Amino acid sequence: MAENTVPTVIVTDGAAAADGGSLWIRLDVNGQARNYGLDRALASRGTPRYNIISGAHGPLSKGERKELLALLRSIADPAMWAGMVGTFVQVLQASDGE
Repeated sequence: MAENTVPTVIVTDGAAAADGGSLWIRLDVNGQARNYGLDRALASRGTPRYNIISGAHGPLSKGERKELLALLRSIADPAMWAGMVGTFVQVLQASDGE
């Protein structure tokens, strides 16, 4: 019998920072917590840091960004987190062309 390889992804928490626009989101991926931050601070605007998504070990690599995009797209019902998930997806799609 084939094993189900589609991860179960749930948004468990999130917040907007008081820096002018940065976002933080926590995903539960198959029971493991993963935290991601999106740098949209006022101080970052106009710099290479703006719109950078970071994980536990710093800014995400191209492969990690693709993985996060796939995880976010697999969320069946983002519920109250839909706006935040949508923002992360937009940034990831825009960076896909790099």
